[in-house]
Amino acid sequence: MNRSMAPPSAQPEIDTEALVGRVLAGDTDSFSAVVRRHEAEVWRVAAALLGDRTATANLVQQTFVNAYEKLEQYRPGHDFTRWLKGIARNLVREDLRRREREGRTLAAYRDYLEQLHGDEGRSEQHQRELDRAVSACRQELAPAASRALALHYDEGLSVEEVAAAIARTVAGTRQLLFRARLALRACVEKRLAPG
Repeated sequence: MNRSMAPPSAQPEIDTEALVGRVLAGDTDSFSAVVRRHEAEVWRVAAALLGDRTATANLVQQTFVNAYEKLEQYRPGHDFTRWLKGIARNLVREDLRRREREGRTLAAYRDYLEQLHGDEGRSEQHQRELDRAVSACRQELAPAASRALALHYDEGLSVEEVAAAIARTVAGTRQLLFRARLALRACVEKRLAPG
């Protein structure tokens, strides 16, 4: 009786370093085995740092894309999982910095809208007029632009999350948001212009 209980034709599991060697030698299909082997650990790191399922999924995918592109930088004999986690942590830091920049951009945009007319921007009446103008101008935007603005600024979704929600590319969504902000600003300025 065969003690291993494995069929005689079963292949022993290949270690990660051997898989990496295969990928570097041109067997790109072996990278899928690397992903399957390490995806759960990378997911745990990203989820702990981001706390958002969609952002985590995107970051895990990007981690393996970056790892594949930089695979020749991995040093055999070192902990491959640790190397992957380092890539994931760097991507998280970049994502958090990007979100912070977007938050500052949004704050500056709101400040701009509130101060279109200098000191008047601080009065309650002007604030009501500004709110009405913004609301009316948002209704004049194309539906996709209006939805993108609402998702990004009202609901606080990242550009990547907005892109997924409206089924556009990230670059296309950035462009859509940029154009929507320009159109909204021009409309608000026109509505609040004196006489």
